[in-house]
Amino acid sequence: MKLFGKSLLALGVQTALFTSISTFAYAEESVEKEEKGLETITVTAQKRIQTVKEVPATVTAISSNNIKDYLGAGENIRALAGRVPSLQIESSNGRQSPRFYIRGLGNTDFDVNANQPVSLVLDDIALENSVLKGIPLFDVERVEVLNGPQGTLFGRNTPAGIVKVDSVAPDFNNEGYTRFGFGNRGTLFAEGAINAALTDTIAARVSVKHQERDAWVSNPVREEKVGGYEELAYRIQFLFDNDSGTRALFKLHGFEQDGDMPQIFYGNALALGSEGVRPEFDETVIYHDSPGGFNMEHTGASFKFEHDFDDITFTSVTGYDEVESWSFADIDGANTDFSGVPNQLGKQLWFNVASGDGLSDHYQFTQELRISGEADNLFYQTGLYFFKEDYTVDNKDLDVEGATTNFYQIDQVTTSSAIFGQIEYKTSKQLAITAGLRYTQDDKELDIRAGGTDSILFEIDKDDSYVNWDLSARYIFNEQWTGFARVGNASRGPVTIGRFGFPSEADTETLTSYEIGLKSDLLDGNARWNITAYTYDIKDHQLTATGGEANTNSLLNADNTYGAGIETSLEAIITDNLRVNANLSYNKTEIQDKNLKTERCSATPICTVSDPIANTVPGPFGDVTTVYINGNPLPRAPEWLANINVNYEFPVETGLVKLQTDWNYRSDSNIFLYESTEFVAEARWIGGVRLEYQNDGGFSLAVVGRNVTNEIVVDGAIDFLNLAAFVNEPSYWGVEAHFEF
Repeated sequence: MKLFGKSLLALGVQTALFTSISTFAYAEESVEKEEKGLETITVTAQKRIQTVKEVPATVTAISSNNIKDYLGAGENIRALAGRVPSLQIESSNGRQSPRFYIRGLGNTDFDVNANQPVSLVLDDIALENSVLKGIPLFDVERVEVLNGPQGTLFGRNTPAGIVKVDSVAPDFNNEGYTRFGFGNRGTLFAEGAINAALTDTIAARVSVKHQERDAWVSNPVREEKVGGYEELAYRIQFLFDNDSGTRALFKLHGFEQDGDMPQIFYGNALALGSEGVRPEFDETVIYHDSPGGFNMEHTGASFKFEHDFDDITFTSVTGYDEVESWSFADIDGANTDFSGVPNQLGKQLWFNVASGDGLSDHYQFTQELRISGEADNLFYQTGLYFFKEDYTVDNKDLDVEGATTNFYQIDQVTTSSAIFGQIEYKTSKQLAITAGLRYTQDDKELDIRAGGTDSILFEIDKDDSYVNWDLSARYIFNEQWTGFARVGNASRGPVTIGRFGFPSEADTETLTSYEIGLKSDLLDGNARWNITAYTYDIKDHQLTATGGEANTNSLLNADNTYGAGIETSLEAIITDNLRVNANLSYNKTEIQDKNLKTERCSATPICTVSDPIANTVPGPFGDVTTVYINGNPLPRAPEWLANINVNYEFPVETGLVKLQTDWNYRSDSNIFLYESTEFVAEARWIGGVRLEYQNDGGFSLAVVGRNVTNEIVVDGAIDFLNLAAFVNEPSYWGVEAHFEF
């Protein structure tokens, strides 16, 4: 693909090579001697710098080095799924609109205006829209995952938790790096950053990432290949710090994305009565009779200002983002067939379904003001938060040539304002009590229009106000062991959707969570082990029924949803050369509403559903059957997630050699609210390997492999046409180089 121009990548790589090799040639041959034991991990989970043990909640940090390893194969943020306890990420829109789940809680809605219970916070800005959440990760300081409700400190929709991404900020050193790689399927990437002190008080940092992949999936129906994409992202930051209490950080960022298939759907990849893809399935071949493609442009800016007064710190964080996107595909994933024979691989009976979704006229504005202070044994912070998002959603039905046959537009405005505060009081050297409170006012206005006109077909206006709170205690038993207990809640305000002219709404949900945990430093600082047990209930839980009869979604409120689980992580230095990092989580969820029902699949043939039938009525493409879902687990909520990373390194005469392997496990889960034999996201182990050489001058070269066993399993499905599915990425092998200067 040459969507942004191959010359841009070639020039970037050549410049990187020249700069880095020159720097490497004159680099000082010095390596700082590392102290023995695990390094201390600091996080900002409570909007201040703390160690993980000081936070009375489950928080896990992913290091910058691990992030680079996971994303080096052309992956995006979805590659972080399962890398920390209870975190799951998936998407039916491919590289766009990822959906996040923590402790089994997420939202399966594939609308581009879907509302999620997991908040993604990038550099102190909560990104609301699912399209915004597809940001590429590059030049990242760390990623923190905060499990459980975070309603008293963070701004938007945090019943399940937060994924918090912190970019590397400017400092007053003159340095930088370049990194690039290539691998199979024509995968190329190049990224780099330059940091410079412009004056004694102003520093700047510029970061860029470009990646692309060739089309690799054959489509004999249209005589084409698909699966290619090209992406370019940048970040420009300016830091002012007068070293006397005033700090300001201004950031501009952007992301452009283009490709020929948002998600690769395989029509009738599933066989009736069986779990998993059929034996003759081939992920390199599709049979689409309609075109596909996607593009996106995201630009934004943020400004963070801090000033230290005598006793308090004042902080202001302002953010603005706008995005335009469009994605379209052959939704049935198959070629239209009139034989009357159902469930043939790559064939869709009687008619074709293709559609597209996009965002236009979008903007998001956030403003947070807060003060914080510390005196004796007391720390406090309090603030105000304001959020507004305004956009138009385009829903289009398309023919086999990609022309529009049906068009709806949905206009939505969301405003939210809140006042929040948190206090931590240390009653002794061992015990600290933390309490938080938040009041929120939410309002949503939605109207559905006939596409391209001012003719309003339906309107929804919903608002609500609610109070959230949390209370926690941290107790230091000794230098090795710290325990915590926490109870709290968080809410997700009213939600509205209107896909293809079908309005739907749901009331505010509120989650109340109880958890207790232990955090430890063992073996003279050479091991770190954490464990948490939790349980929660969600009143009026917002659920999304996707598909069923048609290419639409509908919102439901369940009376209650119950969840419970255990999360544990271990990091240990086994020998001077061997290091292990592992985590494991068990998440049990259950929908509790005896009257709640949803449409089962209307595919041809009908899938094998075990839920009791509620009723059957005639529909446009045959009977529409609803089933009761009481007692079912939440969709896309695997009970077991596990990850292990083993790193072995040894010195050589000119540097260091590293051998690393990581393995990620996910148990199976329902794809939809109902339970069926066919529509299951399969259990799988995905493994990666890395062999890397590092010299003493900032140069490294690595051979990498992802999904080295080439395990292909069902990741998701579409249930209203045929037994269509999409799968995970096949194996990848490549080479990466890194230069520091």
